[in-house]
Amino acid sequence: MSFQVWMKTHASLFQLTSEIQQLLSLPSFTQEASEGEPYCQFEMFGMQVFIHRTDEEERDPEVGDFPYRLDLQMAFTEHTLDTDTLEYDLQPYYAQLLAFHLDIDTAYHEKHKVGPHWQIHYRYCHKNPRWTGSLLFGETGWEPAIIVTPPTPWRTVRPMP
Repeated sequence: MSFQVWMKTHASLFQLTSEIQQLLSLPSFTQEASEGEPYCQFEMFGMQVFIHRTDEEERDPEVGDFPYRLDLQMAFTEHTLDTDTLEYDLQPYYAQLLAFHLDIDTAYHEKHKVGPHWQIHYRYCHKNPRWTGSLLFGETGWEPAIIVTPPTPWRTVRPMP
């Protein structure tokens, strides 16, 4: 099981990784390079977290201006967990958490299978500049802390031949 959260920021890879490490109380990370591109990796509790810059050609059109990606991979080999549900619940949570605490734009995709193909669409998250923590839900003037856009149109993803 794995999921991705795309991030738009002007911070460096090291700065972004350090902020995520502090926010999520992650252990020390290692810096590696794969095919010349550096990435940072955390390992804990059977999970691997990768933070890396993605080439523009590798990004879907919907996230073309989101240079960084957080990949979370879970390596549970013997379990009865419904990891699809876990993935779909965690992905928007982390996208909203990072958008709020780091004040960056994030994106994540939702997918479903239609016949032999998959369809995906994206949602974008950003911190609400008018949000105030002094107003409680239901009070006059309350606004959500994170704005999640309506999804992009569904797009069919065909497997590569």
